[in-house]
Amino acid sequence: MFQSSTIPPRVGADGSSELNKPRRKGKRLLIVCGVLAVVVVVALIGLAIIGGKHFGSYSNYRPNSPEDIMVRYLHDKYGKDFKLVGEMRRERGSAQREHYYESDAYPIDDPRLRFEVVLDGDNKEHKYEKSDTYLEAGRVLAEEDRLQPYAERIFGKNTKVGVEFRLCERGEASMKGITGLPRAMSICKEETVDMTKEEIIDSSLYNDSGLSHDYSVYIYALDGQSIKTDGDKARIVKGLKELLKYLPNINSDLLDLYYFIRGDKSSEEGTELAVSAEELSAKGGVRKLVGDFNNKLTTVSKTIFMGIGPPPKLSVPGRKGWLD
Repeated sequence: MFQSSTIPPRVGADGSSELNKPRRKGKRLLIVCGVLAVVVVVALIGLAIIGGKHFGSYSNYRPNSPEDIMVRYLHDKYGKDFKLVGEMRRERGSAQREHYYESDAYPIDDPRLRFEVVLDGDNKEHKYEKSDTYLEAGRVLAEEDRLQPYAERIFGKNTKVGVEFRLCERGEASMKGITGLPRAMSICKEETVDMTKEEIIDSSLYNDSGLSHDYSVYIYALDGQSIKTDGDKARIVKGLKELLKYLPNINSDLLDLYYFIRGDKSSEEGTELAVSAEELSAKGGVRKLVGDFNNKLTTVSKTIFMGIGPPPKLSVPGRKGWLD
């Protein structure tokens, strides 16, 4: 007869029986699952706490607040993060509106580029009409950067530049490609080559012809603020005439230059000399402008009153912080 025998379990090098290994593997799996569950719970709690943060967008604001909607709208539209700055404005025209919000903003990667973002509509995100001036402000900044080295060479290193412009419809359309501002302005000039300034304004005012365009440059030379002598005034006028060489080629009636003088730092006002390209280019123009210098000075403040209806807008010195 054969006798049954029991085969003893193999013992590992560490003295443990292999029968215990499945139990240990099960324990390890439970521990791993437990750790993962804790991580998931912590992550969910964190998302609940910072609810104003949205994946892929920069927002420290209360979820679905006007501020939160603004920064997420800008991120979705331009693929980068933005920050709001200054106070939220609630007025449009002369009256405050319940569901109107307007704020200044800038991209995180370029704080110099300040622009406006607007929400207009019912107090629900999907009903807001959203708009912004990011692209327009970017064009202005690019033009100011283009002129900066010329202005510094003419008026000194401690010189600041501001620009405002408006393009005709064809010029505006050209900016959507690779055309720069000087070329876009030339297109507007070609469109209106046989028209006077008054005809251009009237055609757009009454017929919406899309032909209106203009350009203004503002100079703030901190080392050239004295206007006590005719020599000081002549230096300023000659500098503005020199700057003409680098400005867009448009009808001289539609191109204006402003020289800003800060004056009393305790005041929120300054003065500026306003001259047209036509005046600077005229025969004997420099001498005449020096003689009329004081008469052509006007007071400038941070805002410009636009009349009944539209809200006041920032002047270029106000927008650039020259009156702070």
